[in-house]
Order: sequence, then C-alpha cells, then structure tokens
Amino acid sequence: MYKKKSDVGGLELNWRKGNFTRSVAFRWIVSYAVILCIPVILSLIVYSQTRGIVKYEIERASSAMLQQVRYIVDAELLQTESLAAQLSIHPDVRRLLTSPEKESAYHIYKMKQELNKLLATNDFIKGIYLYLKPLQSVLSSETYINDHVFYEMKHQTDTFAYEDWLELINRPQSGGYVLLPVENQGKIANTPSYIRSLPLQSGNVPAGTLLMPLNTEKIMTMLENIDWVEQGQVFIMDTNDQILFQNAEVAMIEPSSIQEWNDRGTGTFTYTFQGIESMITIESSNTTGWRYISVFPTDVFWEHARDIQTMNILGLLLCFAIGGTVIYYFARKNYDPVKQLMSVFSRSPLPGNGAHLDEYSFIRRSVLETIRERDDMNNKHVQQLRVLQDYYLGRLLKGQADRNVPLAELAKSHNLSWTTDRFAVLLFYIDSDEGGIKDIALSQFIVSNIVADSVKDRLTIHFTDVDGMLAAVVNVDLDNAEQWKDDIEDDLAQAHEFIKVRYKFRFTTVGSELQTGLDGVHQAFLQALEAQEYRIVLGEGMLIWYGNIKPSESSYFFTVNDQMILINFLKADEFDKAKRMIDDVIQQAFQREASHEIAKCVLVDVATTLIKTIPDQEQASIAWDEWRPLKRLLSCSTKMEFHQEILDIFDRVCSVLRSKQNVQTSAGIGEKVIEFVQENYSDKDLSVSLIGDQFRLTPQYVSRLFREQTRKVGLHDYINQTRVEAAKVLLLEGTSIDETAARVGFASSHAFIRVFKKYEGITPGKYKTIK
Repeated sequence: MYKKKSDVGGLELNWRKGNFTRSVAFRWIVSYAVILCIPVILSLIVYSQTRGIVKYEIERASSAMLQQVRYIVDAELLQTESLAAQLSIHPDVRRLLTSPEKESAYHIYKMKQELNKLLATNDFIKGIYLYLKPLQSVLSSETYINDHVFYEMKHQTDTFAYEDWLELINRPQSGGYVLLPVENQGKIANTPSYIRSLPLQSGNVPAGTLLMPLNTEKIMTMLENIDWVEQGQVFIMDTNDQILFQNAEVAMIEPSSIQEWNDRGTGTFTYTFQGIESMITIESSNTTGWRYISVFPTDVFWEHARDIQTMNILGLLLCFAIGGTVIYYFARKNYDPVKQLMSVFSRSPLPGNGAHLDEYSFIRRSVLETIRERDDMNNKHVQQLRVLQDYYLGRLLKGQADRNVPLAELAKSHNLSWTTDRFAVLLFYIDSDEGGIKDIALSQFIVSNIVADSVKDRLTIHFTDVDGMLAAVVNVDLDNAEQWKDDIEDDLAQAHEFIKVRYKFRFTTVGSELQTGLDGVHQAFLQALEAQEYRIVLGEGMLIWYGNIKPSESSYFFTVNDQMILINFLKADEFDKAKRMIDDVIQQAFQREASHEIAKCVLVDVATTLIKTIPDQEQASIAWDEWRPLKRLLSCSTKMEFHQEILDIFDRVCSVLRSKQNVQTSAGIGEKVIEFVQENYSDKDLSVSLIGDQFRLTPQYVSRLFREQTRKVGLHDYINQTRVEAAKVLLLEGTSIDETAARVGFASSHAFIRVFKKYEGITPGKYKTIK
C-alpha cells in the first residue's frame, strides 16, 4: 500500500531538479515577483504623472498667491477711494475750498487733526494732501504751506518741474492713480498716488485737488512674502501698462512682452521672458483694472520634480533589494509544509502517472479522491438507509412488520426520530389544476419535502410510498396530544397554498385518529384508507379526518318515480327542469351524512336514466366507444368530477334529443335553403356552415336534408352552380373577370376561374369569346 522511502525521495528529487519550473516554489517566486512589480509599475506611473501634477499645483499656487495679493490691494484701494469720497463732502474741506481769504489758525489746526485721524485708520496710504486752489496752498496732516514750497519739499525732481505739477494738480480728475515722484525719508521715488478733484457747489471748475500717495512699503512687504519671490519678479501694472509696483529693480520690459501679456489675458502660461523660460501668471482686478503679474523661471519649480525623481529611483532600488530577500525567505519557508504533505500523500499511489503534476495538483488530486470515496460511501449509506426506512414503514403500515422490537431500538436502527409511542397516519392525494399529474414521483417529492419543512418544528413526520400513494407516519409528543390536529392543519394550509401557487397543483390529505404503539400504525393506516373513501361525499377539502366521518343509514332516495319524472322532462323538451332535478339529486347525494356507496349508486342510476331517453333509432349514430359514459363516471373519485361527468352526459343526451326534434320540424327546409342561396350568393362568407347556423342545424344535417327534399346536387355544389349562372350573365354584359368574381361571391379571381371551368368545362375568358 505504501511506497518505499527511496521512491518518495526520487519523486521529490524529480520536482526539485527536472521539473522546477512546474513546481509551486517556482510559481511562488514568480507570483511574489509580480507582486513586487506592482509598486514598481505604480512608481513609474506616479513619476510619469509628477510633472503634470507639479505644474498644475504650481500654477494653482501661483494664481492663488496673486489672487490673495489682488484681494488685499483691491480692498485697500476701495477703502482709499471711500476715504477720498468722505473728504470730498467734508464740511471743513468745503469751507477751505470756498474761503476767499485765509482761514483762521484754529480751522487749519482742526483740519490737520482730522487728517491725522483718517491717516491713522488707513496704513495703506502714506499721506493725505489737500491742494486749496483759492488759497494757493497745500494742507496735510503735517503742515499747511504754500503750494510751491510743498512742491519743493515733496515732488521736486529734474524731470518733474513745478509747472508740470501745477498742470497735473489743476487738471480735472475724476479719481484715478498716477505715478508721482514723492519724497520718503529723504529719498524721491515714483509712487502710485490717488488723485481726485474737489469741485465747488456748482460749475465744473475744480476748487481743489485731493492727493493720497500709497504706502509702497506695505505693498512691497506683501510681494516679498510670496514663495520663490527672491527667484522671480512680481509686477503690478495699471491700465496704461505702466508698472506701479515691483519686488525688485529689473531691466526695461520689452513692449513685445507687455503686448503678449495683454493678448493672453488672465491665467498661467509659459513664456520666454528676458531670454529665460519662465512661468507667468496674470490676474486682473475688477475694481481698478490693475494687473498682477508673477514671472518665475521654470527651473525654480522643476527642482522639486528632480527631488521626486531621485526619491523614486532610490525607492525602486530599495524595493528590489528588500523584495528579493523577502521573496527568497517566504518561498523557502512556505515550501517546507508542502514538502511534508508531499511525503504523506506520496505513500498512497494515485491512479495514473502523477509525475507531470505539480505539488498542489498532486495534493489536490489526492484529497479529492479521498473526499470522493468518503462521499460515495456516505451517499450509499444514506440511500440504503432510505430504502430500508421506506421498506420498513411500508410493511409497518400494512401490518407486516415485526412489532416486537422495542421502539427506541427500532428508531435508532432505521434512523427514525421517534420519541413517543403515539402515532397517526396521513395520506396525500395529489392532483393538478391543469389536468393531471405527469410525474407522480416528482410531485410526491415536492409535497413531502414542503410538508416536512412546514411541520418539523411541531411534529416528527416520515414519508413513504405505499402502492403509488404518498403516506406519512406522524409521531406525536404526549404534551402535544390535545392540539396536534390544530397544529398540523395550520402547517398543511400553508404548504397547500405555497404548492398551489408555485407548482400549480393541489393535494387533499386524509388523516387517522391518534393510535398507541406500533400496532396502532396499521390501525391508523386503515382509518386513513377508510377516510379517503368519503372524499366523494365530503368533497376535496384540504384535510379530512377519520373522526369527522359519520356514516348514516340513509335510504336509496332516487326512486323509480323520480326516474319517470326525469324521463318525462326530457321527452317534453323541458331541459331546464331536467337539469335542475339532476342538480338537486347530486346535491342530496353529496350531503355529509350520506353514505358514499349510496351516492355512487344514485349517480350511476341517474346516468343510465339519461341514456335510456335516447330513442333506439338514434343510438346507432352514437359513438359509444368514444363516449364511454359509465366507465368515465365510475372512474371519478370526487364530487367535482362526478358533477362534471353527469353534466357532460346530460349535454350529450340533450344534443341527440334536439337533433331528433329538428328532423321532425325540418319539412320544407330545402325550399327555404334555395331561397336563402338565391338572395345571398354574392356574399363571400356564404357556405354550408353559415346556412346551418342560419337554420340552427349542423352543416352535415342541413346538406343531407337539402339533397333529400330537392333531389338535386349537394348544397355546396348548388351554391357554386348558382354563382356560376350569375357570373355567365355578367360576363355576357361585358363585365371583367375580376369584377365578376367579386360580385358573385368568390374570394379571388383564381377561385372563380377554377370553379367556372369545373362546371362549364371552359374558362371565363374563353366563354366570353365564344358567346
């Protein structure tokens, strides 16, 4: 049974050397390597997407920073313009503008204090200067001096003369920003300043000018806080393309670059600026129209991408080094249990040669063979036990089993879960709503399984087949002896409803009373058999109990006098009264107190009485081999089946009797048929069947009467001849063949030509030429 040790060693050696590529160890190494390649591939993909991601993030960050600067500057500019609007309507300012002579020192002092307060609340402006044209002087938060002296103190440069300053300060200004040379801490620098004319109460000539230079230090500090600003430039340009602010002194910007920026509008793009490839971001203010421009060399940003590239390469190398070591370690460690299993299963030879299998396939095949053998043994055991169980239950129901064996031992040996000695028997009669059961074994299997599932929580039930009939032995617990019928009725009702809806068939159950001991099983079976005989009386109830049967000593109620009354009704053509009498007899036969033997005899007697009413001369035409009324009646087992068969016999008898009466009243029918054909031969639907319906006779019968009474051809030939004669008249009148066929009742010209040639020997076309 076992292989030699040398054989096992040779098998392992074969896997180790000759078939290493087929071994699971090789597959593990490949699998681990594939897993290792996943992060490597992902790293390559990530790196390939890095440049785009970095560029997108840089563009977004640059735009966000410029937007933040724009939001702050716009807010400050709005506050500056709001301050200018307040000063333009300030009463003290209006007094200074309209005063024809010098104001008092008190008013000047008061106005200086007011300007100091306003200047303290807004650190975005460097100063507030009021040019008073009537007084030829300038008032600020610091001093009140002559306009020429003010010019020399604040704005005097070689390129900006006093006359230029006067021309600018006296020009009407609606509120805007200009670059002015402004003295700041002993230095003159071009500073963006807000300028606005201060008009009089009426007229358009300004009486003064408000001048507010902006705080360039604050804006420069803001620009210096932008990332990478030390490696690039940031500009703020007005609507006239002049640079108001910049973070550092740069060479003159080429007009082509400014034009390119104007064409681009807002956004981020790459452009060569002063010979260096740069990333340029432009934001535009909706308030002032100023543009905020950042220019940074692209190399500044790609330094981060190069760092990521270096990190990826180092990470890949580290992954290969660590991954190779881990692959070797786990492949070696995991292969040891497989070698041990191989040494175990190699002792039991498998059918066929297993040298071509890998370790897993070999082990799997060995395990499956073992499981298959175990399942085959279990299935055979279950099948044998089921056969023995069915055989024993069948013999027990018929009273043929050995009942001297103790109940507990019997239940154990046949796998019957019986716990008490109280038994009842149920019989199931299965029928289909669609006309009979085709597969009895399948229907019994469905009913037994569904019913067993329904009652398993309440009762112990075992099914078996007894002479083609599904029977069940129910073991009832002593504690449940009083209500077991109610419980099983509820369960059977649910099972009946489910099977009717799902499988389209129904079943009737008959049950015995509760019996004691193994002898009681046979008695319960006999009670169930007797109960099923009363299905004809009790009907197809879902459940019929033996205890509900109450046989009575009723007499035979369908007497000879009743037979004569029924026969007279039929002969007198009073079929409705006859049918009501038959319904009453059937209703009386199926009363719960009636004996089922008497009911069968009465129903057979009713059927024979109906057949007796058929005259002897008419019985020869009845196909008794096809009809077979009594045999079909005796095969019925339920009230519905009996009722249906009796009504079928009644309908057949009435049909024969009506035909007899029609023959007696059909004198002169031939003349009426001739008249009807002459009037309706042009109707395409005219046929023997239509004429039979018109005279309430069968097609065969009306045709036979027509032949007998007129001594002419058959009715079908007469219809065709009538149509042909009418067609001949139309053809001689010059009517076309198609129109003639339609007017004499033929469905098509082809049918007309065929019938015409049959009776005249020539075609309609030939007939027209001859005549």
